[in-house]
Amino acid sequence: MAHIKVDLVGGPEQLPPPGNFREVEDGTEHLKITVGGGYEHFTHDGEFQRRGTEDVAIFRWTGRTKIAE
Repeated sequence: MAHIKVDLVGGPEQLPPPGNFREVEDGTEHLKITVGGGYEHFTHDGEFQRRGTEDVAIFRWTGRTKIAE
C-alpha cells in the first residue's frame, strides 16, 4: 500500500519523533499517537496543502484519551 505525507495540526505542543510531519498508509482517515499516558487523536477531512512539490494531507487534532490499565 502507498504512503502519504501528513501534517498534524493542533494537539499537544510536543509530539514524539518525528513530530508533526509523518508518513501514513494511503486512505487512513484517523491517527492515534501515543503521548505520555494517553493517545492523541487526529482526523483527516480531505484537506491537502502544497508543500514544495508535494501535496501533504492535513490531519487535525480531535481529542485525547487515556490508556486503559
